[in-house]
Amino acid sequence: MVPPSDVEEALSAFAAALNDSSASSPDASILESKLSGPDGVVTALLPKLWLPQSDPNNSLSILVHLVEAFPKKYMNVAASAIRRGIEHNFDTTKMDTSEQTYEVCDALILALAKLLVAPNSDTQTGIATDAHAALLVLCKWDNHEYHKSNTCQKLFQHLATLWIYLQQQQKDKLRESSTAQMRIAALMIDVCLLGGKEVALALSDDTGGFMNKLLHLALAFPNKDPLLQMTALDALEVLAVENKDYPMTSERAEFLLGNDELHSGLLYLIGSSSENVEFDPINGYAALRLLTEICRVGISSSNSVVDSTKNKFYSLLECFQKALHALEPRGESERLSYIYAVSNLVASCATSTEEMSKSILQDTTLLHGWLSLLSRSSQPKLKSAILSSLSQVIEPGIWREEQDASIRPSDYISLSLYHAFGEANNQKDPTECLLASAKSPFVEERLGAYNVLRAMASRGCCVRMLLLYKGEDGNSIFVEWLLNQDNEFTNEGRQAKYNIVQSLLADDNNIEGLISTKAFREMQLWMKRGPAHTTTVPGIWQLSN
Repeated sequence: MVPPSDVEEALSAFAAALNDSSASSPDASILESKLSGPDGVVTALLPKLWLPQSDPNNSLSILVHLVEAFPKKYMNVAASAIRRGIEHNFDTTKMDTSEQTYEVCDALILALAKLLVAPNSDTQTGIATDAHAALLVLCKWDNHEYHKSNTCQKLFQHLATLWIYLQQQQKDKLRESSTAQMRIAALMIDVCLLGGKEVALALSDDTGGFMNKLLHLALAFPNKDPLLQMTALDALEVLAVENKDYPMTSERAEFLLGNDELHSGLLYLIGSSSENVEFDPINGYAALRLLTEICRVGISSSNSVVDSTKNKFYSLLECFQKALHALEPRGESERLSYIYAVSNLVASCATSTEEMSKSILQDTTLLHGWLSLLSRSSQPKLKSAILSSLSQVIEPGIWREEQDASIRPSDYISLSLYHAFGEANNQKDPTECLLASAKSPFVEERLGAYNVLRAMASRGCCVRMLLLYKGEDGNSIFVEWLLNQDNEFTNEGRQAKYNIVQSLLADDNNIEGLISTKAFREMQLWMKRGPAHTTTVPGIWQLSN
């Protein structure tokens, strides 16, 4: 191991030679020989990168010089080492802020940003991955410790400059430039997920309107690079997806629900009738998925945005509804995208205005296209998607950890959708259709049916209708089917039926007078013992007189 004094002496000599404008470039081999090669050099420089005030040798300048002068030897080693160092020293879950004296200088942010678009990063993707991870940790640290997002602002300014540089590249370098642009965009989106200030900075002129650059890439028409456009649309979709680690902020919601350029561009790609254009054969479904996610954001966040944004979102819903009429999905993948799009459109309209709720409930073309199980006997995945999506609209609370009354449709809407499901399937009784799917040999279809039954059991207005249901022969009693565990043998299915029992026995349902005492006690026992409980011999569950 090299003594610390020798390390400082070697670095001081190299720094002096580097700063001497009259001398030639310093010989890195001398430094490497004293510090055990490139790995040793990087290890010696690393601790001072975030302690610039106590670094007379300017370790960052030395490292940047070595990476730029000898990329094959230093770029990969430096990127990996910096990532490990930052993840260790800037971990907000472990660091002691009372003793923390680190400083993230502008030069370090720029050096890492350059690694995203470094010449070798297209063939050595680990370099760009390390730079991405390191910069994201620094932004998390700044967000967590200071809540000022200074690191984020500096990063976005550098990324915007690099973006312009890439756009000015010659034609023979366009592929590499496109790849680097999407790396930049992916980092921006990940940073924006950290909080509302980061989204505001991405939209601000102070950072070069960085988000607008991505919008132009995703929505410009005509587009000469459809694959790059698809990647840009996928990046924007990440911004719209909600998850527990990165909850939706008001700034993200305002952008997604109220940005005119985003809305008009997406509608154009899916063949908006107002623009008199056809569905884009390459990126139409990428745009459809993003619009679907925006609808989901609207379900949970439309009440938290300003009125002007809310009105823009409602206008988007109207145009989206019209555009879906012209869509003719082919194949399972396209059909699934269509199902999710219509179901989320319906859910958004159902929790918006009375006029929009009425309009979507009267749109039998879309409702039938969404809810029909006909001609799909060999497609259990599609049937499951239809049924599960219906359950999410009827009772979103069973799919969300935090229930919000504002996203729950009215009883009237839920019952209307339930009956629309029956009408879309040869105008049968909807409960009859559900029990038919609940007896399917395919577990996916059975689970989808269980989801709808649980959603109905979670709404007091629907409980009586379920419990009193009998088929045309008078024998297909819902309670008998529910308590007969011989008709479900998978763990997932038993858990799903148990969830139905839990919903039925909720305090506000008061079902004791609707079924026999024996059946009621059996449900109570089942709920007490859990999903693995086995009921007694079926066929004896009679309704209460």
